[in-house]
Amino acid sequence: MKLVFGDKVVPKPVRRENDDDNVWGPAWHASRTADGYILEYATGDMAGNDRRFAISAEEFARLRADPAQFDSIIHSHGG
Repeated sequence: MKLVFGDKVVPKPVRRENDDDNVWGPAWHASRTADGYILEYATGDMAGNDRRFAISAEEFARLRADPAQFDSIIHSHGG
């Protein structure tokens, strides 16, 4: 194995835009699928795990209208 040192590389963040099928938050993503709606978020634990579960159309609409509803939605699902 050989270590190679060079210039520092800082990846540029990918800008995500909300659309009809996706709502993006700082560390979460809600999406419309063929089967319904999914909410996925970073749990923040040391292993870097994500949690993913189904949400209702009403919860998806709440997230679209007010992203601050994220906390109440994950708490209602045991998060």
